[in-house]
Amino acid sequence: MKELTLPNRDIIYYIDELTALYIYNEIFVEKEYLKRGINIKDNDIIFDVGANIGLFSRFASSHASNLEIYAFEPILPIFKVLEANLKDINAEVNLFNIGLGKEEKDIEFYYYPKVSGDSTAIPFELERKTELHVKHYKETICQDIPIAKIVPKFLRKWVVKKGLKKVYESEKMTCHIVPLSSIIEKYNIEHINLLKIDAENYEKHVIEGIKEHDWNKIEQISMEVHTHIPGGENLLDEITDFLEDKGFKIKYGGETRETILGVHMLYAIKE
Repeated sequence: MKELTLPNRDIIYYIDELTALYIYNEIFVEKEYLKRGINIKDNDIIFDVGANIGLFSRFASSHASNLEIYAFEPILPIFKVLEANLKDINAEVNLFNIGLGKEEKDIEFYYYPKVSGDSTAIPFELERKTELHVKHYKETICQDIPIAKIVPKFLRKWVVKKGLKKVYESEKMTCHIVPLSSIIEKYNIEHINLLKIDAENYEKHVIEGIKEHDWNKIEQISMEVHTHIPGGENLLDEITDFLEDKGFKIKYGGETRETILGVHMLYAIKE
């Protein structure tokens, strides 16, 4: 298992450096999950859905004390790294090598070793993602690879699509899914102070696995919404309407490189 020293001098285990450093910046520097009034307090119960290698749980444990964390990661190679990274953190940690969804079943996941943080049960739509990268070529491709600015416009779509296919070469794995309400019932959870969801295109299924009587147990939700999937153009509005019906006040993250690529931050606080 590979070790990496993060910019804050914390030493972690990781799969691919791109994911580790990107997520570190997102969580520790930008604090993307703690915006628009979302907070973590001492003694909170936190659900880390799509925990990946555990950086959000590590961040939370350094942000408040006496936390109880339930961390979910369905893909076994990622889960093993998650387990190593959360072994000694200052929190009561419950680890689950499963995903959360609408119903209990086994489904096929796409594991991307080169960008493990994007591993998913629902792959993005290649044509749509390619078009978004080409449309915002300067803000996306050139930001990561400055020399890419020399590529002629007529070649950019071909280059971007070829690059995406290479980076997102996948290994298929069967993973187990259970409804979130099954976990609430099994562990007699009376409240969830923060439900963090980064389920990589599966977020709608996660919240559909919460029974009506469990919604009053959830105080805050901080989640990514991915609209670059097939049929996902209106997903942000759909999830907003769904959560408002459950009694949450909704806010969104600011315009970023991610939003132009169809990935939006949504924050929900129970009114």
